[in-house]
Amino acid sequence: MVRYVSKILRLEDAESIKALGGTIKVMFTPDTANTKNFRFSMGYFSPGEQLAPHIHPESEEVYYVTEGQGTVFLGEALEEVPIEPHMALYVPPGTVHGVVNTGKTRLVIAFFVAPGKEPSVLYEK
Repeated sequence: MVRYVSKILRLEDAESIKALGGTIKVMFTPDTANTKNFRFSMGYFSPGEQLAPHIHPESEEVYYVTEGQGTVFLGEALEEVPIEPHMALYVPPGTVHGVVNTGKTRLVIAFFVAPGKEPSVLYEK
């Protein structure tokens, strides 16, 4: 018989950290939920606040915007991609990426990183 172990976590109960310039709510990681192949967190950005450009050398990532407006920066040229609620953006492994809140209200993004085992590397142009 297969036994399933689940973890349920309310957003308000998740650990909040400052990382790369943004406020991140750490939801599910190998450390918090014994995940094997992904990390899931939520990012909160006040107007003008940003998540510095960085790289996940071996992991791919999906951004899903739940609130607000912003600009994602992609690639070494930091190409600007406008984002808004209900948009998803795929970032291949090794791709420079970051985000800034360009709106007047907070920007909230769900981050799915897989496998998410390596630390982020700050990109310096």
